[in-house]
Amino acid sequence: MIEALWSVEFQSSFGMQGAGIVVFETERVLGGDSGMMYVGSYRVENGSVYADIHVTRYANTANLQSVVGLDDFNLKITGKVDPRMMALSGHVVEDPSRKITINAVRRAELP
Repeated sequence: MIEALWSVEFQSSFGMQGAGIVVFETERVLGGDSGMMYVGSYRVENGSVYADIHVTRYANTANLQSVVGLDDFNLKITGKVDPRMMALSGHVVEDPSRKITINAVRRAELP
């Protein structure tokens, strides 16, 4: 139901914003943005999606910072499944005070 290419826009509890691309496929999450890559897994239960995503820096671009202020961290994300748009929220596992909200829009079907 959510297997597709999604654009994501996110904001942290620090007011920092960013955007990227994510593929949900066969219980895997793969994606990234201009400095960070995302790799993880997800499951869908009772109309909700639950994801565990490892985020790590791959680019050494000056002044580029993740929206949660870390270069290597894990996210726990959840939200209601919708075939076109999803509003997700979560936190950094290593520091739950670092929260994130994510708006995802389905952009393309997978082959």
